[in-house]
Amino acid sequence: MSIEKASLYEKYRLPYADQAIPGLINQIGNIKTVADIGAGTGQVSRLFTDKCDQIYAIEPDESMRTVAQKALEEYSNITVINGSGEQTTLPDNSIDLIAIGNAFHRFKREACRELHRILTDTGWIVLISYTYLNKTFTDMLFSKLATVQSISQKSKEAWHKTPQQNLFGEGQIQTKKYPQSITIDWEVFWGAARAGIESPEKDEATFVQFEEINREVFDTFSDEGKMHIAYETTVSFGQPVYTPQEHTN
Repeated sequence: MSIEKASLYEKYRLPYADQAIPGLINQIGNIKTVADIGAGTGQVSRLFTDKCDQIYAIEPDESMRTVAQKALEEYSNITVINGSGEQTTLPDNSIDLIAIGNAFHRFKREACRELHRILTDTGWIVLISYTYLNKTFTDMLFSKLATVQSISQKSKEAWHKTPQQNLFGEGQIQTKKYPQSITIDWEVFWGAARAGIESPEKDEATFVQFEEINREVFDTFSDEGKMHIAYETTVSFGQPVYTPQEHTN
């Protein structure tokens, strides 16, 4: 990923609900150490800064880490680390809570074993994501983006579709949803579109097609240059319960 795209990701990515993490802590109690796996530029990490002692922002992409280091420099309790869900580099049984944003669908199955390794016996896992609530908008956008060959190919290579339950074993999963909305102009819409990890870069042959699709979608759903987006943050969390076989497979 380029520095430009990582910077767009930091600037334009939709925010998670402010109340999501206070609501989580209210449910699970106080924690000391958090590992934000697939941290990107640190949006999830920042949500925990006043809720725990130490956050490890684990990110494999160099450009994302570079932007994260700058964006997170004011937070003394966040450490940015070159690592991944499959290889975090963290010690055994060292983390009270593992937080994963929308990156989970990119994890390979072996990531579950690695995350089991670093979590304490009484630790928690939380998956934080958001979904759009306007089905007409998403149907149009995603169906058209599926025709962009470079996006389709990158998605096939990167999305491993590991089942969510693999992280939690036999543990119960609780879910909270937080509705949100935001009104944006074309600059923000296009910036967020370009920030997508599978989105083509400027020098790729499909970039013009990609821009045309996003312009058409924005024009369809905007009014006087403004577009209202309704979405919700979903927080799924639980204490994993693993069988001996799940620890070794």
